[in-house]
Amino acid sequence: MKIIIVGATRVGQELAAYLVGSGHAITLVDRGDTDLSQIADRLDLRVVQGEASWPSVLRNAGAENTELLVATTPNDEYNIAVCSVASSLFAVPRKIARIRSPEYLTEAQSLFNEHAIPIDHIISPEHITADAVLDLIELSGATCVGSFANDRVVIASAVAKRGGKLLGFPMAKLCQADPKARIMAVYRSGELLAQFEQEPLAENDEVFFCAERSRALAFLSGIVPLSSGIKNITIAGGTHTADELARTLSSRYRVKLIEPDLERSKRVFKRLLKKSMDLFHADPCDPDFMTEEHLYQSDRFIAATPSDESNIISCLMLKRLEHLNSHGHLKAIAVINRGNLHDLHSPDGQGADVLVSPREAVISALLSDIRQEGVVKVRLFRSGLSEGLELSVLGGRLSSRVVGRRLEDLQLPPGVRLGMVLRENKLLACTPDLKLEDGDRVTAYLHDHRQMRRLVALFKPRAFWIPRGRTW
Repeated sequence: MKIIIVGATRVGQELAAYLVGSGHAITLVDRGDTDLSQIADRLDLRVVQGEASWPSVLRNAGAENTELLVATTPNDEYNIAVCSVASSLFAVPRKIARIRSPEYLTEAQSLFNEHAIPIDHIISPEHITADAVLDLIELSGATCVGSFANDRVVIASAVAKRGGKLLGFPMAKLCQADPKARIMAVYRSGELLAQFEQEPLAENDEVFFCAERSRALAFLSGIVPLSSGIKNITIAGGTHTADELARTLSSRYRVKLIEPDLERSKRVFKRLLKKSMDLFHADPCDPDFMTEEHLYQSDRFIAATPSDESNIISCLMLKRLEHLNSHGHLKAIAVINRGNLHDLHSPDGQGADVLVSPREAVISALLSDIRQEGVVKVRLFRSGLSEGLELSVLGGRLSSRVVGRRLEDLQLPPGVRLGMVLRENKLLACTPDLKLEDGDRVTAYLHDHRQMRRLVALFKPRAFWIPRGRTW
């Protein structure tokens, strides 16, 4: 597929790297103040320097023969202009834009469609990040969550802790209580355990599993001790992500939102006036404020300020206060944008329990919307080293090679495990004797994301097939 990516942002570059590795022809466009030569030396792609909203620059980038354009710059209006020019002058079939402003997002259905602004898919980093945090609150004890099969199936991970019901038992015992659930991978000291079924589950083992969402908590209880019901949530804000979390969570929990900027706190107060929450103008890293407001008694603390350092430090300080006051129930979640900080989570419970990567979540959403060769959904894990996939099986005249074959007969790439199959409205476990049928949607986990091309090649139809995009 020929794809133009506008914006040499971190998201744009990582998306380009992934798509190049998947065999797509990528052209990266950015303004003249960005040095693209280093990117071209590192990745096998074409670069074009200039204003992507100018017709001449898009023409030079090959827009006349492009199948997809993705605008990833931080400027909403610029992304809208690029997609409009690409549609009006070059009839680019599909356009994806990164849109951040709530002013646009609240009117998205009316603004972005074939009869108005010609953008097919909207990517909102703040909403995507908020959804990732909400999944972690719903599946208490998980360290990352990916949703598949119309949100009925999850691939999630958890780090084994003392108090997990099956700590010390063979890992095969984890799946005996739920025959549909499957362990997808186990990492011990950061290394993949090739044969884990008879290995005893040890403290600090990282377990990736696939399960029906409604039964995932029961599976988690074998790995980690489940905390009691969540009532109080504190959010360190200053971002649209924090605002979205406060708006959503306030209907179910008692929420405290901390805004370090006075002017922003006034705007947030007006926007969220009708929501049931406590709003504070304060520094989330101030220990006196933490003590005075008893923040250490929160069940969850979500650090979602614009500063990665503040998010890490506030989690660390609050966990120490919790320890000094012998509270013992607080779980801290930190939103971290910089990839080089993602090893700073605290397995000993003295800092952030979970780190959330907006870039990882956003790139996963972008890849899902691109929908290449029968791939319905993508979720990156482990800083992009591994991934979860949902693949569609096509029968009939353009039949896939796997239709009618048993799973045990498939030559899966190394490090690939299949989890569950959605067949019509029924969920099936990926047992060795299961035969795949037309219309099945298969959930898979890849330890090495570079095996994605081989797995897709195994599932793709014998004849050429273009998957249909999302319609508005």
